[in-house]
Amino acid sequence: MVNDKQDEARAGGEKVWQAFQSQLAEAGGFLNAMFRTLLHFLRRYLLSLLIFAIIGGFIGAGIWYFTPKYYIADMTVSYVHYEKKIYADMLDKLNKLIESEDQSLLSGLLEMPVEDVSLIKTVKGLNIRREPLIDDLSTEKVPFYIEAVVSDPGILEILEPALVNYLNRTDFIQERLAYMERKSEDELRFLGHRLAIADSLSRLYIIRNEGMNDEKTITRKELLEETMQIYARIQEIRGLLKFNVNIEVLDGFVATSSTHGRGLLAMIFYGLVIGMAVRIFLLAFK
Repeated sequence: MVNDKQDEARAGGEKVWQAFQSQLAEAGGFLNAMFRTLLHFLRRYLLSLLIFAIIGGFIGAGIWYFTPKYYIADMTVSYVHYEKKIYADMLDKLNKLIESEDQSLLSGLLEMPVEDVSLIKTVKGLNIRREPLIDDLSTEKVPFYIEAVVSDPGILEILEPALVNYLNRTDFIQERLAYMERKSEDELRFLGHRLAIADSLSRLYIIRNEGMNDEKTITRKELLEETMQIYARIQEIRGLLKFNVNIEVLDGFVATSSTHGRGLLAMIFYGLVIGMAVRIFLLAFK
């Protein structure tokens, strides 16, 4: 009885194997027929496929050539007054004005010729993590990026100072910068007078040629220290006067080598594929 069951199992296995071999043979025959059909199709229509592909490639290259190219550039700026959210709002309003194509108003805001502002496509702010500045509510005084997309990189040289002036040209900032300048100039005059007094007192000790006791030695040392401190503060204030700015450019605009949109090779490839697809479509429905 055990032998009968083994024989039945063996017979069942052989049937399954025979069915599998039959399916493999059918699949092989189908693939062979399909391969032969494909070879026959290519031999017959290869030249026309190549012609359509080449025509499609040239059309793709032509579309790339005549499509306006957009160049991306960004600059890094630091700031003193306000919070970065204020500048994000100002840049967002400016970008909406660019999108509205109101070039006369945009020309007035940026103080640039109309023919130059027409080359600006977008302007937006990005935080230090390159996230939209408009969504950044943090209050840390860290630099941020201004990204511009233009159709001619030649305008970046005048766009950079124009954007800085636009962000700086508020009444609060102008009044604050003017106040800081007046304050620095007043302190500079006071320190200059104090430095002259300290210098005169120091020279007086030398001219009188008095014996130097401990008390007078300490006095002259204090005068020398004060003179050096005043001089250092004068240099510091002169630096503040020279760099009395709000928005300062840390790294200016440089256009990227790649353009906005698909590259030439990609457009040629798409043209080749579409050209062959068109030829196959025409053959299928002729």
